[in-house]
Amino acid sequence: MDHQELKLLASMIADELEKRHNAPLASKWQHGTMIFKPGDSTLKQHEMSIERFMQKIVMMRDNLRVLEQQINANGNLSVAEKIKLQGYITKIYGSMTSFNIVFADEDDKFRGAGGGE
Repeated sequence: MDHQELKLLASMIADELEKRHNAPLASKWQHGTMIFKPGDSTLKQHEMSIERFMQKIVMMRDNLRVLEQQINANGNLSVAEKIKLQGYITKIYGSMTSFNIVFADEDDKFRGAGGGE
């Protein structure tokens, strides 16, 4: 991939990020609460709105996409280095597929190496 193709790809990714920044929450989770209950009953539990949790997941996803864009556009990295770093990002996406239950739209969900959930 030459420099112009990388710039075009980076622009397309940036456009996609702009569209996806506010991924909708699946309706069954709207106005819900996540409760983090420690195994030790003497410790206090923590609650977080599912909307806030969703915002954090979307921010992580968007930042991963920006990282991908930066790696692909970096002229100081060899192709082999870019492929290696992309492999780590793909593994992160794969690990994050557990959070796909909160997304309303299939296109917003994380995809691992297999491309599915």
